[in-house]
Amino acid sequence: MMTLNRLSGLLAILFGLILFFWIIPSQTETVDTGWLKPHTLPDAVALFICALGLIHFIVPTGEAQIDWGLSLRIGLFVLITLAGLYLMSLVGFLIAAPVLMAVLMLTIGERRILWLIMGIVFLPGVIWLAVEVLLHRPLP
Repeated sequence: MMTLNRLSGLLAILFGLILFFWIIPSQTETVDTGWLKPHTLPDAVALFICALGLIHFIVPTGEAQIDWGLSLRIGLFVLITLAGLYLMSLVGFLIAAPVLMAVLMLTIGERRILWLIMGIVFLPGVIWLAVEVLLHRPLP
């Protein structure tokens, strides 16, 4: 019988397979040097997710129920995140990331000015500094 627990196990397996066969190969560099390839750790994590999903599918424990209010709220955050990613493809990380952070923080009800400054200005700045300047990797 298909229960919510088994369904969540199947979704974890599907997610791990999508990571392993599609997302990781398209988002990692191919290199011929070094003993540790860029895809090694992400591949191991994707396979681990698949294995845990399989265990959860075979041996479901407890009882799962869907909280529709929470599910709708999660859906809203997914839509906001996708809109932010699209905005990044149009105007770049340095403009879109603060806007995305502001929308997310205000959506969850954050109103403290210091936390808003940290999330909207400081956090995207640190990410940009770490990725672009220190790692020499491009952000969108």
